[in-house]
Amino acid sequence: MEIDFEKLDVGLNNLRGFDFEAVSKEERATGNTSVLMATDEKFQIRLAARALGINVNDIRELPLKTFVKVQQRVFNFLFGTSGEETIAQDK
Repeated sequence: MEIDFEKLDVGLNNLRGFDFEAVSKEERATGNTSVLMATDEKFQIRLAARALGINVNDIRELPLKTFVKVQQRVFNFLFGTSGEETIAQDK
């Protein structure tokens, strides 16, 4: 499976608070007790799956390097740590 990172970005931008809450609830149902769910890697992967409209296991089956890129893309989206955003904020 190939990940379309542009589609992931669009999907993340289209998510709402209801999606965040639903994914958090799904992740908690798996036994995840993370205090700050947004920083949890498993939550981020589940959020990516929702943004892409695919099963979370499709992401888990990716090669490790791609899997980590997906997780990091979601982290950067949530916390605004991408280089482009940092440069834009400096202008």
